[in-house]
Amino acid sequence: MNDYDADRIREVLGRRGYEPTSDALEADVILLNTCSIRRKAEERVLAAASRYGALKRRRPEVVLAVAGCVAQQEGERLLDRLPAVDLVFGPDAIARAGELLDDVRGSRRRLAATEFAPPDEYTFLTAEPSEVGVTALVTIQKGCDNGCAYCVVPGVRGAEVSRPLGKVVAEVARFVHAGAREVTLIGQNVNSYRGADAAGGFAHLLRVVAAVPDLLRVRFTTSHPRDFTREVAEVMRDVPQVMPWLHLPVQAGSTRVLAAMRRGYTREEYLAKVELVRTLVPGVSLTTDVIVGFPGESAEDFRETLSLLDAVQFDSIYSFAYSLRPGTPALALGDDVAPEVKRARLHEVQALQATITTRALERLVGRSVEVLVEGESRRGGQVCGRTPGNHVVNFAPPAGTAAEALRGRLVTPRITCARTHTLLGQVP
Repeated sequence: MNDYDADRIREVLGRRGYEPTSDALEADVILLNTCSIRRKAEERVLAAASRYGALKRRRPEVVLAVAGCVAQQEGERLLDRLPAVDLVFGPDAIARAGELLDDVRGSRRRLAATEFAPPDEYTFLTAEPSEVGVTALVTIQKGCDNGCAYCVVPGVRGAEVSRPLGKVVAEVARFVHAGAREVTLIGQNVNSYRGADAAGGFAHLLRVVAAVPDLLRVRFTTSHPRDFTREVAEVMRDVPQVMPWLHLPVQAGSTRVLAAMRRGYTREEYLAKVELVRTLVPGVSLTTDVIVGFPGESAEDFRETLSLLDAVQFDSIYSFAYSLRPGTPALALGDDVAPEVKRARLHEVQALQATITTRALERLVGRSVEVLVEGESRRGGQVCGRTPGNHVVNFAPPAGTAAEALRGRLVTPRITCARTHTLLGQVP
């Protein structure tokens, strides 16, 4: 979602005459687009703002802006905490970014724009890409109504709002026309999508998007386990363009901890969803999120998380130690798991998953797997792309074929080697 927002900010500012630069010393405006889902991300924002503050002391005319979820969360408080920051604006104000910058530059006054648009008046910003990669992100829904105990999203992204189906399809078509061959439909909870002109909900949207001419692949993220339905799994089974990859965040393996997190499902219900999708979509690649050290998590609760990872055998996971977040219900629970215990548990989770991921990748060695080539890889002389299951593959182009010639094409290399997180292949 933040990547998508950053692209829209670039487009909005481009229409006001701004051009991007990778050198902060050349910039008239330095803009930090932020995430507040974890405390560490917020701390990095504050550190970056301080660094650029030093640059501003040498060039006072530079405008320093903070956008995104930290901006929404802190609002005017951020102006107090960071004297070098001139402008703070949240995700709902992206469409006005150019006007806000003009105001700051013209008046030299500091501004905070963090008002939420009312859900019934919210308008999604239209993407107008001039050039795109092989893969593109398309927002279908924003905000969240779930209220998980640890999560800042309802406070920084607002209530759930779904984008009209026709607008989604039109944006996908624009990206495809500009050169994209894969789109990922994104939202805080895509399975709660309820577009006004999509009577069949998210499953219907998937079918309609997949039918866009010249679109080769469709993915989606993120799915709340409670709202993931059999109908969506059937689309994954029946529609070739919808890839067999599902990110289904579990967060914890203990029903007791899941209840404290306000996740709305039990361990058994989550495992039943996994069984459903694996039955309907054999070979599906599953990934997840895990939080360790949530308030009240006992050693036994933690062992249940380990046992769930062992039972499901996810292809990969994102794992984090719990951190207190402002405005969340979990603040009332305190933070009673010691930092050293959190670190040890996180290390144990990651060590177990490393073994599981290695086995998952090694199972692909010797197979020929279809890969959508995204471009040249960081390994010289190779291209990279992803399998239907979202595994990254690096391989050398056939003799006499330039890497650029394969960009956006489906190629079927044979997998020759599994590395820590990626695969190596060879084209026959």
